[in-house]
Parts: sequence; structure tokens; C-alpha cells
Amino acid sequence: MKKNYVFLLLTTALLVGCGNKSEQKQQQSETLKEAFADDFLVGVAVSQDFITNNDTACLNLICEQFNAVSPEDVLKPETVHPSPDVWNFAPGDAYCKFAADHGLKALGHTLMWHNQTPDFFWLKEDGSVRSQEEMKANLVEYIEKTVTHFAGKVYAWDVVNEIVSEEGGYRDDKGWEKYYKDRDELVCLAFSTAQRCDPNAELYYNDYNMWRQTKVDGVEHIVKMLKEKGIRIDGVGIQGHWGLNYPDIKDIESTIDRLSALGVKVMITELDIDMLPFSKEGQMTGKALFDPALQREEFMRWLNPYADGLPEDVDQQIADRYEEIMRCIYNKRDKIARVTFWGLHDGVSWKNNYPIPNRTNYPLLFDRNLKKKKAFKQIISIPQS
Repeated sequence: MKKNYVFLLLTTALLVGCGNKSEQKQQQSETLKEAFADDFLVGVAVSQDFITNNDTACLNLICEQFNAVSPEDVLKPETVHPSPDVWNFAPGDAYCKFAADHGLKALGHTLMWHNQTPDFFWLKEDGSVRSQEEMKANLVEYIEKTVTHFAGKVYAWDVVNEIVSEEGGYRDDKGWEKYYKDRDELVCLAFSTAQRCDPNAELYYNDYNMWRQTKVDGVEHIVKMLKEKGIRIDGVGIQGHWGLNYPDIKDIESTIDRLSALGVKVMITELDIDMLPFSKEGQMTGKALFDPALQREEFMRWLNPYADGLPEDVDQQIADRYEEIMRCIYNKRDKIARVTFWGLHDGVSWKNNYPIPNRTNYPLLFDRNLKKKKAFKQIISIPQS
């Protein structure tokens, strides 16, 4: 009888102890960075307006919830080097100072991209195409000056952004991919120059639609090629510009597994969930949605259905989709280094104006008043569940 009594006391003590630990963990998980502290970094894209205007409410929320930041625009070529004789590091310096002052890991985004890069990198003043050597010199000079300036201030760079086509080859529609003939050489040049200028910074490739396995084929080529040539690549960012019904979770899982198998870090970058329709019955897609005729009332009534607020049932759909995606990522946490949300709150999301101008979208975890949405509350509980 005495043994049974002792056993009961020990069992009760263990149960009470577990309960206390569970309560402590629940208390420690009121923020995203705490909830996933044992799993991966949790980042957010920072609007320069927050810093320039000293938006204390937004800045405080960033510091409270996240431990990594990405710049929306201030470290893109059009800001840093807008014309041949102009270099503008001040906005990037302010971004890096904000990160350093608050213990946030600052990403550099992005060194080489066909968008938001001035034409002078590959075209002369008269519009004619520069020689390959001139383009090479422009790229090397840009990366040398930029990476050297921010050495020790950013922990990693998105060195090359969105150079792979949907079919797995290189894009050829504009910018570097259009004018520089040897794309393998171009990628190697960008990574090797960045590595030389800041040996301590991690170097990444970043792209969207990487749930398409043909696109992963192209990214695999880049990773393997760089490694074969002895050029360092540390990670790949899977942009998460996804929707309520795409992509399939199995495709996300497959991409994470394939990239991890290459021996690089895998990150989910630029995560947001678009819940507005892109087309009606397949009639309109992509850039066609910018046609002024489609901004008329009869179209916008369908394409912008929540201009006056988000119905509760639709808010729940977004929350459930976020939970599904984040649970998938959490289950792969041994292969994930960082998850970054592309924007702090719904009001600053680029999805309000793309691919259809003047829409009201709700793709992030905080609403326009900086209040936590259902999606936030559901994903923060994933580690506990």
C-alpha cells in the first residue's frame, strides 16, 4: 500500500510539472519569434516608410514579433545606383541601423535582378546594347561597392533573384537575362564577386513559383553548377506568394525536400496568401488585368469584392490556409532556416495593387490596424499542438 502511495505522489508530481512546463511554453509563445524559436528564424519585409517616418507602432510590432528583416526596396539597384554617377547608400544604412539597434538579422535583397534595375546596366544612352564586357564590368562594380559597403551589416544576400523560367531554363525576356548571353557565367560572376567582397555573408538564390518541379530543375542546375566550380551558395529562398487554392501542399513538400538534398539552407521567403480572384472563369489573367477597361464597375465588383471589409467566413478561410501551409513548413522544420512574411500588415502589402490596381487585399497576419488576425492566432499554436 505504501509503494502505491509513493507511486501516486510521483505520478502526480510529474503531471503537475508537465502542466507547468506547458503553461510556461504557452506564455512564451505569444509572439511568432518565440513560438518558432527552436525551429527557424521568423522574418518580415520592412517598408522604408516605417523607418523614414519613425512609425513607432509598426516598428515596435516588428521588434516584438520577428527576429529577422528583409528590405522591400532600399537595397535594390534602382535605389542604390539609380544612375551611372549616383550611389545612394543612405536608405540601406538606415535599414541596417534599425536592424542592428534591435538585434534583428538583416538580409540584403537583392543584388542581381531584371526588375528595379536601371537600364544603363546593359544599355547605352542611345538605347543600343552594351558589350558583354561592359555589362560584366557594371555588374562587378555594383556588387563590389554594395557588398563591401554593407559588409558586417547584413548577414546574407539574395545574390540572384528570379532568373529561372517556368520551364526550368533561364529567362530571356528582359534585363540581364535578355542581354547577357552566357547566363551560367552571369550567375557565377554574381556569386563569386559577392563571396570575394564579404566572405562572412551567406549567399542565396531566390525565386517564385518554385512549387513547379520544372522550375526546381533549373534551380538545381544553378546550385550544382556553382558547387562544381567551387563557388559558394549557402541557401535557396522559396518565395511564398501563394493563394487559397494553390499550390498543392505536396508540391511545397517536394520542393523543400529536393532543395535540402542539395546541401543548402532552405527558406520560405516573401510569404503572403492572396485571397482575391485573378480571373473569372479563366477569361483574364496576368498583365491583362491592368487594362483600364477592367477597372470599370462591372469588373471590379467581382475582382475587388471586399473593398468595404472582410467577411468572417473569408477571414477564416485565410486562417485555415495559413495554418495548412505553416503546419507543412513546421513539419519540415529540420530543413527550414527562415520563414519571412512579405509585409507587416494588410495595408502595406503589394497585393493591394497587383496584378489588379486599386484592390483591397488581406494577405498578411496583421490587419490595417495592426491587430492580430485569425491566421496569426492559428499558426502561433502549431508548435504547441
